[in-house]
Amino acid sequence: MNKEFKGICLALGFIGLAYAACLIAVMALTGVKIYKSIVFITLLSGALVSLGLTKQVRGRLVDLVRSYRV
Repeated sequence: MNKEFKGICLALGFIGLAYAACLIAVMALTGVKIYKSIVFITLLSGALVSLGLTKQVRGRLVDLVRSYRV
């Protein structure tokens, strides 16, 4: 996969995750029920981030998560 494409995926993924975090803050402060939107945006952004990561970085992150799961 092209390096530029990976960079675009990472950037869009992190922008989406930041947007989901903002939506969570809005939901907490106002009580608006937007759970489905937050879940959809988080899943889509997570997929974009995982597309943008190299295999080595993805492997390190998986190992890190597994080490916390005792």
